[in-house]
Amino acid sequence: MKRFTLLCLTLLTFAWLQGQESEFSDEKWTHIEQRWNQSQPVVIVYTRSDGVISGQQIHATPDSLFILQDKGLPVGPDWQKGLVSVYVNEIDHVLFQAGGNKLWRKKKAAALKFPSSNPAYSEPHMRLRNSSVYVDTLYNPPDLNEAFVHSDVLRRAFRKKRFRYSFGVSFGSNVVGEEIQKAIDQTALPHSYGNWGEYTNMEILDLSVRFFDRLILGASLFSRRSSTYISDYSYNEIREMNYDYMVEYVENRIYAEYAILNIDRYFYRKFEVIAGAGLLLAKPEWRLSYSYYDVQNPDYEADPNLYLINSDKLLG
Repeated sequence: MKRFTLLCLTLLTFAWLQGQESEFSDEKWTHIEQRWNQSQPVVIVYTRSDGVISGQQIHATPDSLFILQDKGLPVGPDWQKGLVSVYVNEIDHVLFQAGGNKLWRKKKAAALKFPSSNPAYSEPHMRLRNSSVYVDTLYNPPDLNEAFVHSDVLRRAFRKKRFRYSFGVSFGSNVVGEEIQKAIDQTALPHSYGNWGEYTNMEILDLSVRFFDRLILGASLFSRRSSTYISDYSYNEIREMNYDYMVEYVENRIYAEYAILNIDRYFYRKFEVIAGAGLLLAKPEWRLSYSYYDVQNPDYEADPNLYLINSDKLLG
């Protein structure tokens, strides 16, 4: 009977290893474990007898903490060999760092002091219970996919739904000033002698959510502004004219994308190929204002700040 039980356990272990290898290569599994090392909940327990126990916070019952003294994933047939328990009544204090996505995970461990009486339902103990890898029960999942069902910490560490966001501001030189100046010089308008301008491109926000590792839904808001200032004078130097040419452009987009070659939830691949389509709603506005004054009579300014404005909406 013992030989039969041992044979069954050996076959089960071999089947699990084959299943893991079929889904993850050794290199990819090493990458997954390295990412887990940056996301696991870590605890250092100081007992009242001056003992120290450290490792992953796996589970907590009303009277005990279960700590894995290993950096590996708590998945498969052999991980519980490194599991130890410590009674809550024996704990003096702990240093605890909650697990989850490494971008949002707090870098500093919290110091939790256990009371000498009734520690089982104290705030430090409840905090450890709620932040354990397996909250409801000390579960032994056969594979990683099954572990995701029972562990919120693992799901946060390897998110299937992910946010992508970006924002920024860029500046540039005026690229149309000289062309506008040449165009004015070819007309009967006063001759120009200089131009200067600015260009600003602001990505206010681009936010998207990824579902099922491949589907991406998002929206963005862009704002662009280009200004050109041109000063002109007449050939007889009687009148001087100033131009202010400005283009403003605000763009709103909603889009859907599909990752043909995707970055999976473990971020094993470093690049991806995406195809997508979206709806664009933009509002361009073009404005020209000008004013002039009599050089021989500086106190007289005729028709200042005359405007020519044109705006429209674009759908694409």
